[in-house]
Amino acid sequence: MGSTSDVTVRVRQGAVAPLGTSLVGTYAGGEAWTAGAGSLEVRDPGRLDEVVGVVSTATVDDVDVVVEIARRAQAGWRARPVEERAALLTRAADDLQREHEDLAVVLTRENGTVLPNTRRELLGASGVLRTAAGWGQDLLGAGSVFEDSWGWVRVERRPLGVVACIVPWNAPVVLAAQKIGPALVAGNAVIVKPSPFAPLAVSLALRRIASLLPPGVLNVVHGDHDVGAALVANREVRKVSFTGGGPAAKVIMKSAADTLTRIHFELGGNDPAIVLDDADLERTADQISAQAFQRAGQVCYAVKRVYVPRALVTDFSEAMLDRVGSISIGHGLDPEATMGPVNNRPQLDRIRAIHSRLAETGADVRMTGRVLNPDRWDEGYYLRPAVVVDADPRDPLVQEEQFGPILPIVGYDTEEQAIEMANATEYGLGSSVWGSDHERAEAVASRIEAGLAFVNHHTALSPLGQKHVPFGGIKQSGIGWENSPSGLGEYLEFHSTLIPWPEAAR
Repeated sequence: MGSTSDVTVRVRQGAVAPLGTSLVGTYAGGEAWTAGAGSLEVRDPGRLDEVVGVVSTATVDDVDVVVEIARRAQAGWRARPVEERAALLTRAADDLQREHEDLAVVLTRENGTVLPNTRRELLGASGVLRTAAGWGQDLLGAGSVFEDSWGWVRVERRPLGVVACIVPWNAPVVLAAQKIGPALVAGNAVIVKPSPFAPLAVSLALRRIASLLPPGVLNVVHGDHDVGAALVANREVRKVSFTGGGPAAKVIMKSAADTLTRIHFELGGNDPAIVLDDADLERTADQISAQAFQRAGQVCYAVKRVYVPRALVTDFSEAMLDRVGSISIGHGLDPEATMGPVNNRPQLDRIRAIHSRLAETGADVRMTGRVLNPDRWDEGYYLRPAVVVDADPRDPLVQEEQFGPILPIVGYDTEEQAIEMANATEYGLGSSVWGSDHERAEAVASRIEAGLAFVNHHTALSPLGQKHVPFGGIKQSGIGWENSPSGLGEYLEFHSTLIPWPEAAR
């Protein structure tokens, strides 16, 4: 793919990227546009004086043009055999896997995540596309036929049409892949709107994928809330798939109601981890600390609260602090760094406000970790990881999603109380239970109100899980599913034909 810092685009007029940065804009119908409403700079959250790229934003009128391009392209894409669509998607997956390194560097520089994690994200996105291609070949085709003495029935699955996908900044490439993979193999045309906080790597990846597909099948638009609103409101958009926060989802849902547009939401989580009294505390602390603080805690299904038997709170907290204390905070490209900065100023201010409020309440907050370059600390959105020991279960830190590098440990008296506290929030994305007796741990996990329950781990889905487990949440954590055949079904609708035998029709 060559270096992503010198990608060639067709410049109509408008934004110009400084030397050594990426320039992205609307990509539709196989062409890159850099004219539009204006432009925005994307700065490195670990080195705020460095511009990583420039984004040309779309106008509301641009959105309507892109939707029409996608609508026209979708008819031909839908007509292609599913095997051909799957083959092109597999080719795109192979290309992304082969050329992921440059994109990983761009992603690290724009969203702050350490380079090993962004590499895994790019490779994970490749795997998601490949898996989606396999679902399409397995599940789509001529449909199912049923008959009896009356006649016969054919039941088919058909694409929806134009699908809008709105992706966040924390893991934009893999989260986009989870949407576009099934949507494309199903025969839909897709328009992706990235977050302004991390638009570069995902746009470059999507443009690369789009170049392997017929023009107009995969498109990208950039902009603020007005652009997103225009995309959702367009009557030719048949479905909106959104990953992000609840407040934005509610706005989308209200707008989609005007046109009865289908929606899919993957929203926030406040994942509980229940540590049982027979758990291996050292191993459990190893895994929870690694998972809870990856991407500086900015993961929807990260462990965000830990429930521990009251008698073990001190021992477990010490084990956690030992692990968290070894986290090295620095720039994402620093090979010594194991945690980078948070992504943006609102995130930084939000977590600082949590610290200030906890200090006022007298909570036992332990900030720790190793700062790699203290003299450059103020040049980025850096925070030290923190553990709150014996946190109040009623505190907003426990009840709400913090989405940052701060983790509360809550004591409980009985297993029943732990389950009750785990379920006592409006969220229901992921969860985990930790213990030596697997049957007991599984029984507890089955009672947690969440879309996902892990036992003795709380990590990304395994290849088996990726293939078979629907990813999504209940309650305020989402509507609909990604991954697995259920994720493919989100981008299909039924069409049934009922035909009586000639003699039955008389």
